[in-house]
Amino acid sequence: MADILDQLTEAQRAAVTHMEGPLLVVAGAGSGKTRVVTRRIAHLIQRGVWPNQILAMTFTNKAAREMVERVQSLTGQRPPWVGTFHSACARFLRRDIEVLGDGRTGQFTIYDDDDQLSIIKLCMKEAGVDPHELTPSAVRARLSRAKCAGVDPDGLEADPDWQSRQVVGLYRDYERRLRELNAVDFDDLLLLTVRLLQEHPARRDVYHSRFRYILVDEYQDTNHLQYLLMRLLTGPEQNVHATGDPDQSIYSWRGAEYRNIMEFQKDFPKATLIRLEQNYRSTQLILNAANELIRFNTERIEKDLFTENDSGVPTQVVHTATDRDEADWVAQRVQALRLEGVRLRQMAVFYRTNAQSRPLEERLMSAGVPYQLIGGTRFYHRQEVKDVLAHLQLMVNPRDAVALQRVAGCRSTGVGPKTVEAVVRQSADEGVAVLDLLADPAFPTRFRGRCNARLAAFAAWCRGLRDLPRRPVGDAVAAVVEHSGLLPHLAERQGRDPLALDRQENIAAMVDRAREFEHEHPDAALEAFLEEVALVADVDSHDPDSDVLSLMTLHACKGLEFPYVFIVGVEEGYLPHQNVIDYGTAPDIEEERRLLYVGITRARRAVALLHAEDRFLWDRASTRVPSRFLSELPSDEVERIDLVGRRSRRYARW
Repeated sequence: MADILDQLTEAQRAAVTHMEGPLLVVAGAGSGKTRVVTRRIAHLIQRGVWPNQILAMTFTNKAAREMVERVQSLTGQRPPWVGTFHSACARFLRRDIEVLGDGRTGQFTIYDDDDQLSIIKLCMKEAGVDPHELTPSAVRARLSRAKCAGVDPDGLEADPDWQSRQVVGLYRDYERRLRELNAVDFDDLLLLTVRLLQEHPARRDVYHSRFRYILVDEYQDTNHLQYLLMRLLTGPEQNVHATGDPDQSIYSWRGAEYRNIMEFQKDFPKATLIRLEQNYRSTQLILNAANELIRFNTERIEKDLFTENDSGVPTQVVHTATDRDEADWVAQRVQALRLEGVRLRQMAVFYRTNAQSRPLEERLMSAGVPYQLIGGTRFYHRQEVKDVLAHLQLMVNPRDAVALQRVAGCRSTGVGPKTVEAVVRQSADEGVAVLDLLADPAFPTRFRGRCNARLAAFAAWCRGLRDLPRRPVGDAVAAVVEHSGLLPHLAERQGRDPLALDRQENIAAMVDRAREFEHEHPDAALEAFLEEVALVADVDSHDPDSDVLSLMTLHACKGLEFPYVFIVGVEEGYLPHQNVIDYGTAPDIEEERRLLYVGITRARRAVALLHAEDRFLWDRASTRVPSRFLSELPSDEVERIDLVGRRSRRYARW
């Protein structure tokens, strides 16, 4: 007990030792939020609560892993129900999806964005929708927004938005196909779990009995479905603990509703409110800039961050002539910091939109500064890795026609999309899984279409895939890679494809990861490995040990921290974004202000905000105006550096 409560502030101790009833912890940036959540879990366990009676949900695998490791180091016990919202829901549905009665089984496949687009394109083609007038990605985004809001096709049909009415037919067809393929998309994990809990009180009672304590991290980022999930899982004792910060709510564009945290005390009138205001990350001057900026927002829970760290150096506001000069200044400042002994991994550059990275990347490459783009092509989204995953998904879910299409097309099988479509149609007509149809030894005589030698060979190959062992996970993935023939196929292409060797190494890395997963979870099935892969988030791709400069959007930087931070493009049109200026409301402007606040509070030692007088778009200069937010910073604690019209560069000492 002494170890768990050791070195906690009074506010942190009050949160950790809270035992009964609802609790809202408003945790400022860098205030030790993870420490409080993990120590509260450890405290509950020490007070006699069984670890499997505690359900804790957060947003990223990285955060979940950190929580599990900390609790285990404090108690010697590994809490089995600490994870992301989506991983928890996936576990619920693996057990109970058949209760919904829509034909899906616990072996369902979780489709990623690319898989969704494949289905949507097929729906659009059959509906005769012109992809130039309504793009598949726009349809996917609309369906995701509808699902996150809990809106089904009937509800979407009632939407007065013309695009919603156009999309509703696609929505119905898309949902039908997912059911036939025994598949769910990312949003379905939440939507179907909420439906399960709403429509089946007996199952809800089972979860109420199982989970005595519900903890939700980053509550300000929850969408409507996540809010409903929390409410439905909270039992009559109302032992629910929400942690978050309204000042860091920046994801409304993907359905997050900051009102959830603002109205927690209305939802739970007996809730205890605890504020964590002491910051352990930043200097006081950085906090002063952030505090002053966020005070201009009216929709917030009042708090004032302070620290016992050094006061530090003033926040810099740098005015450059062009975006190229801006990139030049950042690159030179990075090089200067390196000469002072600062590692590249200790620095990061943030921007509002991905398009802003181009001049930065060009300048960094010419200066020989290695960098990584966070939110670029993720490992599990790379072509060759998705090819292997398709083989694994087809093994686990023999109804997965999308995986079959990719498997048939990822090397020279001689089996084209039209043939695969004919096989899929026949499997649907016969009510048999597509892999089972192909793997039937009688397939060549059973297939209604023309079964040439190549299709017969592919069917025999599918039979071999179906019969491969599924445990242990590492051996299963290695066996699939060998059976797939992908490595010899890539080796044969090595002279023609400059990326062939990289692709082979990525496949090897995937096998290595499968073996690591097997070591971490000795009893886990192949489905569990695929589930982990499907639920990896962008922030999980950040490698803090890689000594490169990190470039990312402000939305991607949340949850990270760096000693030195550069934020470029702090101009009207970027911060706030032009769409918000043209079409937004006062709450939208407040979210843009929160976005800059989040960026500033990632910095530990120093932060520089840059704005250019001109930016080059389509090879034409566009005059820019400094962001209104810059005028809201404390003028006596900000160092303004004006480089316009001056060839020399001035560098304040950080």
